[in-house]
Amino acid sequence: MKLSKYILLGSIISLLIIIGCKKQSSFEEKRDDVLSELNLAIENAEEQGKYKCCIEPACTMCYLGHWLWKDGSCYCDDMIKEGKMDKVCPECKKGIEEGLCSSTEPCDLESGENFRAIDE
Repeated sequence: MKLSKYILLGSIISLLIIIGCKKQSSFEEKRDDVLSELNLAIENAEEQGKYKCCIEPACTMCYLGHWLWKDGSCYCDDMIKEGKMDKVCPECKKGIEEGLCSSTEPCDLESGENFRAIDE
């Protein structure tokens, strides 16, 4: 009985030491992990045909549900093709201003009546 108590106590102490010695991740490491997971999720949505972003790298705003679509999808490229420039997310508009357009249609901020720069 005494031996099993010592084995149990030793196991608990070993576990606590392992947990206590586990390296704490820095903010940068945590951020990189989160961004990697987000980019992987966006890539998966692209493969499923649910993410049709007009900039490269793809926006994150739409995936996170901060624009018109709430299900991890993006249809900004479709909106450009349909001439619905007012439905292109602000992150994509900013990316277009910065020359990141990857649409099959011209990404011209001046072409749509409602398609204007974010800062206006």
